[in-house]
Amino acid sequence: MSSTSFDPVVGQNQYLQLFASQLQHQDPLEPSKQEDFLAQLAQFSSVESLQNMNTQFAGLSSKMDSLIEVSRGNSSLSALQTLNAGAGLLGKSVRYGADSADVGVVDQIKPDNGSILVRIGDQFVPIANIVSVEENSATSLF
Repeated sequence: MSSTSFDPVVGQNQYLQLFASQLQHQDPLEPSKQEDFLAQLAQFSSVESLQNMNTQFAGLSSKMDSLIEVSRGNSSLSALQTLNAGAGLLGKSVRYGADSADVGVVDQIKPDNGSILVRIGDQFVPIANIVSVEENSATSLF
């Protein structure tokens, strides 16, 4: 017994041929209703759109898998993401420390052996120790 796979292009072509044949051979005294004709076209259009979306999602999934794989093996990408997260804290008021009682404004960031340190006042704190972030209302660009 042989197995056959469904080819969507052939399926679409076959559908169109059957549809055209149906129109050619319909009873001229009792033609197909316009609603039936439009419903068949709408169904065909819907199936075609779903097939196109499925193809696009498959491509997107493949690209996402590739991106995830690259980011897992790329420590410089991870370091860049961490550095970017630290840059987003500049000028922000943060709460940090073991009991989360310390509060200050981040005014500098620097990498330190694979992690990021933020300067708050006169001390450098690991970014992992920050527990909350708030907009600093005292800081203004103007």
